[in-house]
This record gives sequence, C-alpha cells and structure tokens, in this order.
Amino acid sequence: MSSVIFNGADALVKRGIYNTKNELIEDALRTFFEFRKDMRIAAVIELYKSEEMSISKAAELAGVSTEEIKDFLAKAGVKIRRGFSEDKGEELARLIR
Repeated sequence: MSSVIFNGADALVKRGIYNTKNELIEDALRTFFEFRKDMRIAAVIELYKSEEMSISKAAELAGVSTEEIKDFLAKAGVKIRRGFSEDKGEELARLIR
C-alpha cells in the first residue's frame, strides 16, 4: 500500500475516528462489499468452494436467490454439494451485513 494510504489510516486513528487500524479496515471492507456486489459474489463462491458455508448462506450474503447462486457457482466451475454444511464464513457475514 502506498504511504498516503498508510498515513491516512494512521491519521484517522490518531484523530479518534477509528479506535484501531483493524476497525478502519473492517469499515472499509464493509463499504467495499456493499458497493461491489461482484466482489461479494466472488468471496462467497470461494467460501462455498472451500466448504466454509452452505449454499443458502452463500446466496444470502451475495444478496441473490439460491437458484441465482447456483448459476454463479456453475459458471465458476464449482460443484454444488448436497446436504448440510456448517457455516464458517461468519466473519465475512459480519462485514457484509
């Protein structure tokens, strides 16, 4: 990252707008995912592919229907699993919500 970004992050923390850089990063990612639906979909595809979330949770976080997420998974060459999968993508869910 450029020094302008690092210095800006430090300045926001120093000013008290954010308590920590991690808090700033989480807010930045939340905003990023809010405006970049394509990146939300890419993220949930990877989490689904690595069996870190169910198809229903992937659809919910991507903001699409279950049928739509199945289409995105198929286009990405990801095999759709049958059965229950424990959701482990809670950190991403916290950012997207």
